[in-house]
Amino acid sequence: MTFDKVIVTGGSGQLGRYVVRELRAAGHGVTVMDLAPPEAGIPYAKGDVLDLASLEAAFKGHEAVIHLAALDLAIQTTQDHFMRVNVQGTWNVLQAAEAAGMKKAVICSSIAASGLGEMRGDWPPQYLPVDEDHPNRPVHAYSVSKRVNEEIALSYVRRGNMSVICLRPLLVMFPSLIEKVIQRAKEGFRWLYYYVTPEDTARAFRLALEVENVPYDVLLVGAADNCVDESTFDMLRRNRILPFPEVRLPLLYKRNPRASVLDPERAKRVIGFEPSSDWMKVKNQKA
Repeated sequence: MTFDKVIVTGGSGQLGRYVVRELRAAGHGVTVMDLAPPEAGIPYAKGDVLDLASLEAAFKGHEAVIHLAALDLAIQTTQDHFMRVNVQGTWNVLQAAEAAGMKKAVICSSIAASGLGEMRGDWPPQYLPVDEDHPNRPVHAYSVSKRVNEEIALSYVRRGNMSVICLRPLLVMFPSLIEKVIQRAKEGFRWLYYYVTPEDTARAFRLALEVENVPYDVLLVGAADNCVDESTFDMLRRNRILPFPEVRLPLLYKRNPRASVLDPERAKRVIGFEPSSDWMKVKNQKA
């Protein structure tokens, strides 16, 4: 399904630029709502997700919204600021979308909503590969805000006026991050080494926008491999993931020893998303 008027909050941001280009290339009519203007030639409405009135004004006449505007985990700020911007901002976006009569919204959640990215000793992956049914136990305010946003989205779906898909991208591997991740792996940084390219992420947002007859879902968006050269099991052992998770798909890791700790299959089934990246090629595309 192609939309004549889609509004993208945060469309001037690092990920937003990829998403806007993907949508426009597919024939969607796009307006960016952000505090900063987008690339030249793209319709723009200046607005703040904490200002409901500005959202309502910008959303009038639009058919759907992709909500990317949020405080990222990399931002140094207080935990209450994460909650205020990310949670209240999402509530406002969906409130304005409903008031504008929109029937479709796609919300940017995060793998952080599971709590696994926090790498706490008390919360390792419970099984491999981790899918959308894996329990969530976030602690950090950023992680909690993303999990709460998924519940906010579901509450709007329950009203019966719109469908909402929440996407959980893994670490979006912008070119500027590649060298940093490679160096972290060399230094033995304790992490699960999941990733997704910005191009694949943008495509997933387009597919989620276009899909029909999906009232609500939460989908992981990630690469099929890890962003580290060693095998997945060796990486987990090196990172002291204890107890070692139950391996539910042993054949997956037998066929590809570097298969991701996260499972991309549900996104494939629901919206037709298949990752196209290969870390051994991505790592050479440094900024």
